[in-house]
Amino acid sequence: MTPERRIIGLKLGVAILFCVAALFALGATFGPKVAVDAPVPLAADTRLVETVLNDAASLEYLAKLDAHAPVAAQTFRLEAAFAIKDGWTRDEGGALLMEAAFGQFRSLAVDLQTAPTASYDAILAHFGEGMATLKAQRSAWCHGPTVAAFLTENDDKIVPQLLAQFPYGSDGYDWALEWGGLFLDAAAEGRRVRVRHGRPDWRDEVALQQEGLAVGTEKWSLALQIGAFSTSEGQSYEMMQDAIGAMDVCGLGLAIPDVSGRLEPDVRGRIWADLMPEIMYGNTPYVLARVNDYFFIG
Repeated sequence: MTPERRIIGLKLGVAILFCVAALFALGATFGPKVAVDAPVPLAADTRLVETVLNDAASLEYLAKLDAHAPVAAQTFRLEAAFAIKDGWTRDEGGALLMEAAFGQFRSLAVDLQTAPTASYDAILAHFGEGMATLKAQRSAWCHGPTVAAFLTENDDKIVPQLLAQFPYGSDGYDWALEWGGLFLDAAAEGRRVRVRHGRPDWRDEVALQQEGLAVGTEKWSLALQIGAFSTSEGQSYEMMQDAIGAMDVCGLGLAIPDVSGRLEPDVRGRIWADLMPEIMYGNTPYVLARVNDYFFIG
């Protein structure tokens, strides 16, 4: 495989394990709930951002950003102040806040290593709610071909297009900011309580494999899709595209909290302390290798 193909393969892995699993949920299925076109010419006071983004979801997220990531919050407020002075619109402001929220996934990822299991459960539960809504809406993002086509875009277009899935005032925007707030809470708890989960051992891997097989028995098509993707990773770009194109993305997304919830709390605590920080940071090779360890032992 050429280096270029390998980079594309890693991008596909990131998207499946992170972007699809965390950022697509609810994004493409809801229209705006409020008018967002009118410019808001305000003075460049960093606290005036709340008078522009004055919806409940934005205010709650800003409060958590101030409390849990004050440097990032101040950076956002300073950038917002200049934008407000230039005649900021609410949809532009919402996009800027979403960008700031996405940036926290990577910068605070390490703090998830010591978060309590309940924090992982909250993140996964909210993710599952998003996937259930997408599935109920028969969203195009549940279909593998939609995701496969999206992933053919250049890297410099991926983030802007992701941001465009969460327009200000939409239910997707509200969902994403609430999910980002849960992540901030989890990172803050990780810094506060510093739970030492320990490394997952072979017993944890066996437990996860058993529960994964149980779900796969109930939903055998999902098991085949996971197996096809695992087999294709690292083989060729075309094989990965084919595997992604055959996926029931929302079904796979719903299986994640399902399998996790079947594990004992200490087991899932060790597993998510291992995986979740790396997923948020974007360490795709490690995550893919560990997922193979968990589900395809021996």
